[in-house]
Amino acid sequence: MAVIDEDNFKEILCNNIKKYRKESQEIVAEKAQISSDTLSLIERRLTIPNGITILKISNALNVTPNHLLKELINNKGLCTKDILYHEIANLSQEHLEFILYTINFLKKHI
Repeated sequence: MAVIDEDNFKEILCNNIKKYRKESQEIVAEKAQISSDTLSLIERRLTIPNGITILKISNALNVTPNHLLKELINNKGLCTKDILYHEIANLSQEHLEFILYTINFLKKHI
């Protein structure tokens, strides 16, 4: 289990926001309806956002809060399922069928 303190929380949140942010801070901040200064402070580990702001940022990044805080979540099974769902959501039917085939193969051989 990860140690949850302010510094660790800020580091994990910052790293994951940067990991999932594919657009500029300004664009993500606008989508999140927060100021770009606020997003900058969060990414530089100078402030801890409240739950509403984390939700706004995750929505702007098109991920769930689990993606941003996964290292701090105790129930890794739920978190993994959530992230897996997000990763496969936009795959083609062909790719989804391949993944399902692979899962069934693994279930039979493990």
